[in-house]
Amino acid sequence: MKLRPVHGIRPGVLILAALIAAVLLLFFIVCMLPGIVSGEGYAVFSLNTADTAIYMDGKYIGSSEGSVYRLPAGRHEFSFSVSGADAGSAEAEIPHRIFFTLFSHRLNTIEYEVEWTSEIEEAVTSSFASDTALWSAVISYEKPYVFPPLFSHFARNAAALSFDDVSDVWLYAAMHITSDDMYRDYLLGMETLEKSGVKYSSETLEDINTILAAAYDGAAYSAQRADIGSRGVKPVYSDGFFSYGEQTLSMGSTDEIDFPASNEHYVTVTVPSFSIGARPVSEYEYALFVSENPYWSKDNRDELIADGMADENYLDGIALSTSVISSRPVRNISISAAEAYCEWLSEKTGRKFSLPSEAEWYAAALSAEGKPYVTSLISYDPDPSSPSAMMGQLWEFTSTPYIPLMRLAGYDEAIELSSLYPYDGHVVKGGSFINTPESVTAESVGVMDRAACSPYAGFRVRTE
Repeated sequence: MKLRPVHGIRPGVLILAALIAAVLLLFFIVCMLPGIVSGEGYAVFSLNTADTAIYMDGKYIGSSEGSVYRLPAGRHEFSFSVSGADAGSAEAEIPHRIFFTLFSHRLNTIEYEVEWTSEIEEAVTSSFASDTALWSAVISYEKPYVFPPLFSHFARNAAALSFDDVSDVWLYAAMHITSDDMYRDYLLGMETLEKSGVKYSSETLEDINTILAAAYDGAAYSAQRADIGSRGVKPVYSDGFFSYGEQTLSMGSTDEIDFPASNEHYVTVTVPSFSIGARPVSEYEYALFVSENPYWSKDNRDELIADGMADENYLDGIALSTSVISSRPVRNISISAAEAYCEWLSEKTGRKFSLPSEAEWYAAALSAEGKPYVTSLISYDPDPSSPSAMMGQLWEFTSTPYIPLMRLAGYDEAIELSSLYPYDGHVVKGGSFINTPESVTAESVGVMDRAACSPYAGFRVRTE
């Protein structure tokens, strides 16, 4: 078949022109049109700090860690936030890329250096402390869940912003290392701090490093129990309270350093003189408190939950009454509620009341260790020589924060640090009526969040 010329143009020329046009059209569609239509460019951010939130024209677009951003072309204002604190802003141009945007992304690098402010340091420190306390509750990780780089990112920020001294928060965080994943990240962070010159070490931290190396790297370590003090010191009774003189004692039952067995590690404590209630606070006594403080009534539970003072179980199943005297121990109340009760009782009587510390509770329990384990909410104690129902009945709140490794080194220092970083639950002691003497002893350590309410937990008060 022979093609005829068209308008004097040979068919071969027409075919060639058509092929060229098709190629050019395809080139335009594939290599140019996507860039023209999108009106966008690509950017990465080079920042000196980790975990930095990025906002474009006031809208959050992501964080700083290695992401490529597809952004509208043009000039924009980028603002930054580190751990929720304002870290400044900068303007940058995002070029409108046209050619080959389907195949390659010519990246525009936006550089910004965050500078130190006291607000940023406080935010970074608080976030690090709260996050390590939270993540310490997880002691093993399986894919796809991994431990976030808390220690290494904090160390990077501390170094980049030239923090002067992070020894307190670094020690606090080290006391929350409960897994190999946390420990490996801790070592990376410590390398960064060591190179930066930021002060982070302390004598207690060195002790903890020795223990961590033994627990996770197999280094040699031997724990020595200081068996100090006598068990079962007899107290003096007066007006519903048993009084104890100052004493030093060894608290704990094991030399294990692996968590969670280390919860019962030996620790020597000095307990100043104190007095503790002969029995837990009753439903009737708590009803008197609520009658004068309606904020803590069951009807106000939604507000208590919103304020972080209790959870949805607050006073569940408890019918408080000031006209019917109930001697059963109050339960399904929170540690925050128990502290509010102590404050009310202090104001009402002019005498200072509070929750007992773990060591005070333990000293009182030793004086009553011969008594049977209480397996009911109602108990009869024919022995008036020591507090009743120390073991069993209900787990009892203490004022001592639960910091996982505090028994291994720096017990008293950990309690002091908790006032700076109040992100932990509290130690509870003694077991409840659903436990057995074989499963819970005076050495056992439980933990509850400050807002948690349980039908198996209550409290007794202490005073000077």
